[in-house]
Amino acid sequence: MRHTGELPVIERATLQALAHACNYSLTAHVPIEAVTRNFARHLRGDAKKALKKLRSKGYCIEHPTGRNRTWQLSSEGLRMAKMNIGI
Repeated sequence: MRHTGELPVIERATLQALAHACNYSLTAHVPIEAVTRNFARHLRGDAKKALKKLRSKGYCIEHPTGRNRTWQLSSEGLRMAKMNIGI
């Protein structure tokens, strides 16, 4: 298991944005725009890259749904997001 201190700042912020967009639920799927809208325009590209890195680390799951792809927290991602805010 990884500790929150090992994640770069942009990845921690992206994980928090995904958790907030999913309302800290493991069953919610949200489009990438719901995650990146929490970032300033010049950081949205970095947030999209961080989301893909988080997927490779197992903190989130990407789902192909119709036209768009949606993103979901994994159980490990939910645990890290809660640990990140101190719940």
